[in-house]
Formats: sequence, structure tokens, C-alpha cells
Amino acid sequence: MTKIKARVIIEMLGAPQEYIEKTLKDYIEKLKKDGIKIVKETIEPAQKQNELFSTFAELDIEFDKIEDLLGFCFDSMPSSVEILEPEGLSLSAADLSGYLNDLQAKLHEIDMVVKTTRAQNRVLDKNAMNVFKNFVKYLCREGMTTEEMSKIIGIEARQLQKFVDILVKEDKIKKEGDKYLKK
Repeated sequence: MTKIKARVIIEMLGAPQEYIEKTLKDYIEKLKKDGIKIVKETIEPAQKQNELFSTFAELDIEFDKIEDLLGFCFDSMPSSVEILEPEGLSLSAADLSGYLNDLQAKLHEIDMVVKTTRAQNRVLDKNAMNVFKNFVKYLCREGMTTEEMSKIIGIEARQLQKFVDILVKEDKIKKEGDKYLKK
């Protein structure tokens, strides 16, 4: 059977710059140790993107069969795949069905991870908000201004004011003059 040659791009995003560059190089070395035949590699230096760094590698890889290429794609999630050789490939309907089912299984797995992560984030956000509200109420036990609370909490007074106003509306604290007191 004819070998399949493909050019793939693997991207990484992270910080600090040295870490993300080393991580990409280490990942390529792991691919080689796992038996992936990389015939050419080009690694670009990381570029700053906001607070993070982005880098990528362009790899020419030789695969013995299409199953190996697809397995690589599922495991490595390259951002781009270009088949260099051969110009044409043929698949049986059964093979194509198997590949499509593998793709669907991977997509369902990713969808479950995303949904689980979203649910966990909602719980964490709710818990963090409750802790924050309790901390503000605690600070108000002897009376404090928003500016005084801001210095302790580390949040700008105008941003903190939104939460303080919510606690006043919820009747958890009250305002007397420029100070807030726990009820």
C-alpha cells in the first residue's frame, strides 16, 4: 500500500514564552518516540498574543495507512492537515463509516467535557460569589466605607460598589452615612 504523506500544523498557546516553546518541542519529541515518522519539521518562535504566547510547528509526516493518519488527527488535533501524497485515496463504505463513527464519538466526548466544565464553572461562580458576599458582610460588622473595603479586598471601589448595592437591596447590609453596616 502507498504511504500517505501529510503536512500538519500543531499550534500551542500559553505562557511564559520559554515554557510554551519547550512544551511544543517536547510534544514533537514524544510523537517521534511514539513512532510517528516526521520527515521535516519547522518550529516557529512564540509570538506574544495579549497576555499569552502562541507558537506552531509545521510537520511533514509519513503514515503507513489512513488509519494512522486519522488516529494522529484524533490524538493531536492539528489545526491544519494537507495530504501531500498520494493524489488520490480510495475508501470502502465500511471504512468511511467507521471513521465517521470515530469522529462522532470524539465530538460527543468533547461535547460532554464542555458541558461538564460549564456546569462546574457555574457552581464555582455561585460559590465564589457567596464567599465574596459573606466577606463583604463580615467587613461591615463594624461599619466601613466602600473605599475602606476596597483596600482590604483588593477590588476597585467602583466595582465593589455594585456588590455592596446588591447586598443593600437584598437587605443583608444597610447604609448609614457613608458607611455600610451588617444587619
